[in-house]
Amino acid sequence: MRILKCLFVFTISSMLFVACKAEPLEGDEEAPLIEIIKPNDNAIFYTSDSGFSPSSIEIHARATDNNAVVFGIFTITDADGNLVDADVESSFSENNTVLDLTANFSIDTPGSYTINFLFRDANDNNASTTRTIQCVVGESEEEEEEQAIVFQMFFSDRQHASINKLDIYNDGTAKEIILSKDVTKGKSLVVYPEFNELLVGSTESGLDVNITSVNPSAGGRDIKNVSISNYLFSALVKNQTEQEVYYFLEGADLTKVARHRLYKMNADGTNQVLLGQIENATRANAIKKIWVQETENPFLIMHDRHALYAYNPDSEASLQSSTIFTTDGHEIHDIAVDLPNKTIYMILSYNRGSQRYYTIGTSNLEGTETNLNFIEIAGNHPTTSSRFPHRMKLDVKNQMVYWLAQSEDLQKSILKRASFNDSSVQTVWETGTCVCVGEVEDIRIEDYYINTESIIVTN
Repeated sequence: MRILKCLFVFTISSMLFVACKAEPLEGDEEAPLIEIIKPNDNAIFYTSDSGFSPSSIEIHARATDNNAVVFGIFTITDADGNLVDADVESSFSENNTVLDLTANFSIDTPGSYTINFLFRDANDNNASTTRTIQCVVGESEEEEEEQAIVFQMFFSDRQHASINKLDIYNDGTAKEIILSKDVTKGKSLVVYPEFNELLVGSTESGLDVNITSVNPSAGGRDIKNVSISNYLFSALVKNQTEQEVYYFLEGADLTKVARHRLYKMNADGTNQVLLGQIENATRANAIKKIWVQETENPFLIMHDRHALYAYNPDSEASLQSSTIFTTDGHEIHDIAVDLPNKTIYMILSYNRGSQRYYTIGTSNLEGTETNLNFIEIAGNHPTTSSRFPHRMKLDVKNQMVYWLAQSEDLQKSILKRASFNDSSVQTVWETGTCVCVGEVEDIRIEDYYINTESIIVTN
């Protein structure tokens, strides 16, 4: 057994050298393997004095070797190659075969900076790599007015296990901000802009189900684990007045667990209560969206693919008995509730011959008055499209319906919208790449003439 003695030596230039005395490994010519966890190449952050977020870059690199990693350093240089800073914390693990370097970097001078990483093992095998980061100046209020945000789109990227916010400006430019990491298979995003909160429900590896609260401006996250087996995340909503979260879990393997479940818990994760469950569960009767009345005694409006529910969480009624409307041959894609007028709006689809037609339907809160063809969405979309629209969402306040379409070559996603009262269809924005790999869950519209509530986009 080898005993390693670690030496930590700080230089005047704020660089941290990490050196450990270790025996060389005979015949070892392999350099350490470097993994850059953060940041991505060309990551953007703002100057420290701009007041914009993020104002710093999180740095995390890891070196792994078959022998001890005895030396680690990173430096940050500006575009002219001048040393700027490097301030890190480090830790060894797994018998010193892994070395982690971590730091946060901020600066008041805009420009391009290079992070240089260098690691060495006990046989003097070196490994190095770099990352480029960009520091930019925050826009002034005048520039912000000229370059107003047309809309924001929130989506989870399963491939990179992250949540992203995409700001689209009125000149067509876009800026993507990663809000959180390590969130895989994000299923439902709900944005509460007035409370500066983004809620994410996700199913992690091993069927762990988490609800994560993210601060879109300041960053940071708070993760609550709500299930560890048998269930997948399906939908959630938060009653900000009472600080309570309602969420719905879908059975993972319906041959073993033939039920879905609706829960309530406090926003801090305490007092988890099973409110009800749907027996004889199918994929079609899993709840896709939950709307909550923001009062002391709330009720829930929910929908699955073919039914509407009006559920009182304090009653002893079953979920099935709270059904107020079921469709006949239609599929429900989204709902929006106009409480003052006691109306539920629905995006519906149905087959007519060989084509799929989409309409906006309405129902009262009791389900006794319904109109499945309140408005038929324009004939030039999406009924004649060979590619069905997806992530269709309602903006009842401004009488608009939004959806994402894919280009014929599947290389772009296209955001479109149509008015309830007009047959024309507008293309709002086209992406540079197709976002269909991820899960676009929320579109927040902040247009020139409108300032709506968040439009929640779910599958």
